[in-house]
Amino acid sequence: MSGICGVCNFDGQPADRDLLRRMTSVIAHRGPDRLGHWERETVAFAHCALQTTPESVYETQPLVDEARNLCLTMDGRIDNRNEISAKLESNGLNLRDDTDAELVLRSYQLWGPECPERLIGDFSLAIWDNPRRQLFCARDVSGNRPFLYHWNGRRFIFGSELHALFEDPFTPRETNEAMVAEYLAAHVTHKEETLYKDILRLPPAHSLMVRNGQVSKRRYWDIDSAPEIRYRSDAEYAEHFTKVFKESVRCRLRSNRPVGAYLSGGLDSSSVVSMMSLIRREGGVPNHRFETFSNVYPGLPCDESRYIRAVVEHWDLRANYMDPPDSSLDLLRGQTAFYKDICDYPNGTQADPLRALARERGIGVLLTGDYGDERLGGSLYYLAEFVRQGNPVALLRGMRKQDIAPLSWRGLSTLGHYAIAPVLPGVLRKTIRSARQALAPPPEALEWIDKAFAHRTNIYERLREGMNLGQPIRSSKTWLRMQLEDGGQVHGTEIEDRATARFGIEQRHPFGDRRIIELSFGLPEDQRLRKHQKFVLRRAMLGVLPEVVRQRQDKAEFSETLFRAVRRISMSEEHKHWCERLGWIDGNRVRNLQQEMERLHSAGDRAYIRFVWPLWMVCALDMWSNDRHSGSHERYEGRFEVHRASA
Repeated sequence: MSGICGVCNFDGQPADRDLLRRMTSVIAHRGPDRLGHWERETVAFAHCALQTTPESVYETQPLVDEARNLCLTMDGRIDNRNEISAKLESNGLNLRDDTDAELVLRSYQLWGPECPERLIGDFSLAIWDNPRRQLFCARDVSGNRPFLYHWNGRRFIFGSELHALFEDPFTPRETNEAMVAEYLAAHVTHKEETLYKDILRLPPAHSLMVRNGQVSKRRYWDIDSAPEIRYRSDAEYAEHFTKVFKESVRCRLRSNRPVGAYLSGGLDSSSVVSMMSLIRREGGVPNHRFETFSNVYPGLPCDESRYIRAVVEHWDLRANYMDPPDSSLDLLRGQTAFYKDICDYPNGTQADPLRALARERGIGVLLTGDYGDERLGGSLYYLAEFVRQGNPVALLRGMRKQDIAPLSWRGLSTLGHYAIAPVLPGVLRKTIRSARQALAPPPEALEWIDKAFAHRTNIYERLREGMNLGQPIRSSKTWLRMQLEDGGQVHGTEIEDRATARFGIEQRHPFGDRRIIELSFGLPEDQRLRKHQKFVLRRAMLGVLPEVVRQRQDKAEFSETLFRAVRRISMSEEHKHWCERLGWIDGNRVRNLQQEMERLHSAGDRAYIRFVWPLWMVCALDMWSNDRHSGSHERYEGRFEVHRASA
């Protein structure tokens, strides 16, 4: 990953060079290898380069064309390089070099605003088109590279990290209470909004154009375009999946420095590590040093050491194990002060020691198993399609594949929820829903949020809109689309990007590859779900993964780390209950929730988990509000380490 930022004045005023350099300075840790600036009258771009591919060493950004009509700044990596290069050359565009930036700039020359549709990889980019006096921006399909911006009708300012925008004194800092309410509800659903009014993020799979004083956004890719995939046997599906998965891993091994991988012991990260090892054994990539990095939790239910060691021994890997400490409160407060945003999740900061160790060992790239659940998890909502077709035989066959007896209690419940409800007429669904809500309060009754604040922010309607609450999920593909477009996932991805950027390391996600997403969406449901999740992945990993990992059905659960963080923050003498002072929460109810969480945890009842996330969000927003209202950044920012570079 790298860092980008820029200022475009559409009122004729010259670009502020000092502002650009201040913005560059605060995100310089994202690009310790090279800093570049470009200015032209009313426009100024900057680029902070983290060189993680062989080609990036020769890349100079911001990049201009020969006529100096176009200028590109991009944080990204293009994975379908050969395909793009061949198409450009066949259309008469000569490439000056083989860098990813050159491929993207030439793609814009050839295809204009449609160019992101052709690009596979992780990217956020901005292109100034001087002849047309327009700014074009785009973000990749999974949102792996962030893009934050503010537009006031005259000036468009953007950056890889939110706090860079505050280097402009005219950027508003008014609290977006509607998003505060979503955080407090522990359900971030909206993909564009931030904690500040009028500071937005460009959603994944979207492009943006600023021209003639107007901003327009367009979705350039949608999962519905994925073709259906049909074979006659499980073996053929597994072969197809293996081919695509292998390529998604292989292209992410393109690096000029040693590559490492997180290894949790779960099915997803273990599959990525095993495929990496297989590719290296076959000579598919340069034989760089390869290491794995794992957190272990001796004595806790989330410890996965048994599975981690099975993969390590199977492939004879060089492995690193760490018993992570609890997240430092100074670290969390320092993040809030530095980023002017919500801090990392405590279960996320526990990867920081692994990142620090990877940096010490010269690792430039870390692969993850992220997105495996969202991309390959299945849903029983596909049973409704058989009801809709009037095909009871297929319905019973589908239930049998899932090992569900139709006349059992589980079978009847499955039929009602997954097969019958999605096809009921709208009026009948509404009547049933009203009756259910009359008998019991709706699950979204967030009693810890202040009632007046909930009404003012319209939080229930926001959640219904963003989470599809109250509406039936009509098919398994609707379920998959919801997973893909979840606002909380966009937020979490940006936090992960921000965290690894602090250490000068690029994080790559094979399961976030657009080709994997399209393949998963095109599969029949029984390839995603057959008695257990991720059937096609398990089938494809036969003989590649140790059986103890390939057949495991459980998943580690890390709420214990959040529980400990909530307890430490709430008991801290310095903790100030800003959410209560500002009228966002009902303080008494929050304290009751915490007491109940403590009671359940002490009793060994895992029901404590349902209280952890709301209480953590209260703590995180307390720290954020404390920074804004009490000037705590002067006390904590100095204790927060980032891998800085000079601007």
